[in-house]
Amino acid sequence: MIVPLAGLLFAAVVCAFSLLVAGKAQQGLRSTRYQSLIQYGKETQAAQDKSDLHRFGLPQLFRRTNGGFAAAGMSMNAMGMVGGAALLFGPALASGGPTAISIGLPFVALLSICVSASLAEQSSGVPTAGGVYHAAYQLGGRKWGIRAGWLQTVGYLSKLALFTGGFAVIADGLLSSRLGYETTALTFIAAAAIGALTQASASHYGAGMAGKLQAGGIWLQLFVVCAVLAGLVWLFWPGDYSPVVVYEWLDGSLESPVRPLMLTMGILLLAGLFTGMDGAAHGAEETVEPRVRVPWAIFLSTSYTYIGLFVLLFFMTLVILPSNSLPIVSSDMFRTEGLGAFVQHAAAAWGGSYILPLFVLASLWLSGYQTMTACSRVVFSMARDEALPFSSRLARYSVRRRLPLMAVWFVAVAALALLVSVGLLQPSGAFLPLVSAAIVALHLACAIPIGLGLLADIDARKAIHGQRKSAAVSSRKQSPPWHLGNWSFPIRGAALAWLLISAVMTAGIVHPFGGIAAAGATLAVTAIAAFKLERKPAPHGGPVVKTIRQAKEQQKEAKEKIR
Repeated sequence: MIVPLAGLLFAAVVCAFSLLVAGKAQQGLRSTRYQSLIQYGKETQAAQDKSDLHRFGLPQLFRRTNGGFAAAGMSMNAMGMVGGAALLFGPALASGGPTAISIGLPFVALLSICVSASLAEQSSGVPTAGGVYHAAYQLGGRKWGIRAGWLQTVGYLSKLALFTGGFAVIADGLLSSRLGYETTALTFIAAAAIGALTQASASHYGAGMAGKLQAGGIWLQLFVVCAVLAGLVWLFWPGDYSPVVVYEWLDGSLESPVRPLMLTMGILLLAGLFTGMDGAAHGAEETVEPRVRVPWAIFLSTSYTYIGLFVLLFFMTLVILPSNSLPIVSSDMFRTEGLGAFVQHAAAAWGGSYILPLFVLASLWLSGYQTMTACSRVVFSMARDEALPFSSRLARYSVRRRLPLMAVWFVAVAALALLVSVGLLQPSGAFLPLVSAAIVALHLACAIPIGLGLLADIDARKAIHGQRKSAAVSSRKQSPPWHLGNWSFPIRGAALAWLLISAVMTAGIVHPFGGIAAAGATLAVTAIAAFKLERKPAPHGGPVVKTIRQAKEQQKEAKEKIR
């Protein structure tokens, strides 16, 4: 009983660590000179937010209507508590056994909380839609910003393709069982196309509903988690196995000890559950008081996602283990273990009803929708800085809808094309390559600004020791409102180490496609920069090149086109 108690204690320690970091951030918020204007009304705060945005050389283009709950929905939906669990739980359990869930998930969550705290701190200082792209630009200049932006785009496209593939597999399976047709690669592609096009259409025509969809996504995921847990406990508890079995370091068959390499693979797959945690940062230009609400959304959504996932997957493990098999739900292009088991047990918990699978399907759709939103904001942010090919087209902005529609549709088509092309080229399907690409690219993208921030911290420490005292005083005055004080350096160090090690190991163990995709993005940046993208920084020192006057002229031209 000592090992199970130690494992549960470790899971509780992760929650306690999250509370301590939150308390430290609140203490740092009180210590700064930041003053919220929300008490004087949203309009007053929005005017201040607009002024903050102008300091970066950016005009207020998006609707600034989102509150803290909608901002949290951007991160939580992009991570996909339910959709991510449905996709990654089975492969992680098959690879690393129940130990990957009982020990590996808290371990990954602990380091992911360090990453989310570091990203939250940076988002408080750079409240723009570019996320890590603009943070890296501010800390390391244009070259590092573009590298981070390209990697982030590749990672989000891979994750969107992953959600789209999961949606297509479940939708195609449900329709085939109801309509009586046989699933093929063509029916899978058709279902994936329907998912991608409906997500892009919802973003295009439902701009005013975006905040409600983001907030509603949280309630939907919480409802699904609670419904599945209630059904499993009512129908299967107590099960054939004691909870002690998940701490016995056995493989998925419970017949032999789990191999270290397979356990490592299972843990790395679980890291994909926390990719997309910075989704709220891409809605910074749409959020009221983003310097405070966005960092809290990033940090708290990661912590709450861990709690929900641990409870859900722990019970799901105890239910699935007695079956001693993981059904494979697949098409010719998207083959994964465990997706069928997750959906089947969720349905069995409520008498085999289609209601729970439909809710899982809706969760996958909403996660894909939010991932598309985040990716489109990254693409738009880079395009308006002319950091992408065809920037003049991708930076087009609808004044009437106040959305970057070209970026939205580009992301939808690109993700669908990525899913289909990888599925055709990979005999084993697109699942593992896309998981690897999402983890590697997004982890490396986040590592760039965190690493640059660490270098800045080292310079500040040298200044404090008397080499540049004036620089140290200036650095303290420019601290973002949401910051961790003297905890920032060790937390950033742990986050950077995890991001780099996990990216390398994922490319080497899970699938090499992640390393190939990241290397291809880096080479593309280098090649394009040599011919087109090298330019002098903006005179105002902000992360963009276009001035406010140029942006207003662009708006005027757009209005004339509409007329």
